[in-house]
Amino acid sequence: MLSATFLSEKCSWNRLRGVCHGLFMVAIVFATAFGTSQAFSADRLLGFEAASRVGLERAWFSQVRVDRARNRVIDWTLDHEQIFALTSAGTIHAINTRSGKTLWVSEAGRPDRPSAGLAVDAEHVALVNGSTLYVLDRGDGHLLWSREIGNVALTVPAISETHVFIAQMGGRVEGFSLEDPTLPSWQYQSMGHIFLPPLVTGDFITWATDRGQIYFGITSGPTVLLRVETHDKIVSSPTVRGDKLYATSLGGYVYCYDQASGAELWRYSTGLPIISPPSAIGSRVYVATESSVLHAVDSTEGRRLWSASGVAQFVAQGAHHVYGLDRFGTLLVLDSESGKVVNRVGAGAGFSALANDQSDRLYLVSESGLVQCLHEIGAREPKLYPQMAAEEKMKESKKKGAVAEESPEGPATEEPAEDDNPFDDGENPF
Repeated sequence: MLSATFLSEKCSWNRLRGVCHGLFMVAIVFATAFGTSQAFSADRLLGFEAASRVGLERAWFSQVRVDRARNRVIDWTLDHEQIFALTSAGTIHAINTRSGKTLWVSEAGRPDRPSAGLAVDAEHVALVNGSTLYVLDRGDGHLLWSREIGNVALTVPAISETHVFIAQMGGRVEGFSLEDPTLPSWQYQSMGHIFLPPLVTGDFITWATDRGQIYFGITSGPTVLLRVETHDKIVSSPTVRGDKLYATSLGGYVYCYDQASGAELWRYSTGLPIISPPSAIGSRVYVATESSVLHAVDSTEGRRLWSASGVAQFVAQGAHHVYGLDRFGTLLVLDSESGKVVNRVGAGAGFSALANDQSDRLYLVSESGLVQCLHEIGAREPKLYPQMAAEEKMKESKKKGAVAEESPEGPATEEPAEDDNPFDDGENPF
């Protein structure tokens, strides 16, 4: 028989073990909560003082509604005066780029199925979630229609005035009617695999394959007009500005083609692999190599204007400076004429940037859904670059049922009225 002393010691040990277990569980909960809190607070805005030291000021910031413990923002899309955020839960947020206000929030798809990203045009927002294509109204985000496509899409869709296009396995591009999604799809066939989104501009659709071929088709029917051989691997999406198409390659080349004929106008060698899309603004094309060298190239002749080491990503072009990010998330300020780094500032923990070749605004974004808009001090009104301004005017003309009469080479924007300030609404504390 056990002695009373032994029983007492055993009971004391059990109590002590229970207390220790309880403390251990509390420590786990506290550590988890502390870690989550740290993760929540990891995204820090670029402060006013830090921004002003490099000649910038914040126009606004906004937070996408996302459960950061479970989900994240997987795609940011900038299109004219809206930014669209797609979360891993299938939630889409539309944000006004002038005020930072959320315009609408909608859900499409299931969180347990993958989404490649969003495609937008003047009237629609499209995405593929799993093997289902969803098309939403851009104005208010309501679902227009959805349909099964049979396969998981490899890339983001592309939208024309009449169809939404999806790249499939085996080099096939399918086009689905926006007006009647029950109609049989169009099919374009190419050689190789397509890992990059098709690109729609006006009446043309363009896509590249892993065999270094660029295909030009028309959006009014499943017809391939021509195929261009680059003899190089293309791993980033082409960019179209006006009548020119720009493409980059792993061989370190920037190619410029006439979009209508497919004729090569020039090629420029960086000497290093390129995995990011080119950004074209006016007379310049910006491209960053895999080894963090940003090149500014003349868009007409294909000659080098300057190159800047340490710049991993182009961010935006302002009135006097060009902005980029290095590999560590530092925002770099470059002299526009020489490419020399004249200033730098930490963009903020957890932030990356959208490559903006549409206006002079800088957009810093994070996976947790925080987005902030910066601009050069005094540049209160966004400056749209000529091609974007022309598209905006055309879009407004279509809304009014009129034909745009101004040339794309005309003035980018009209001077705003003195009291027409989108940032001075009495509610913005910045």
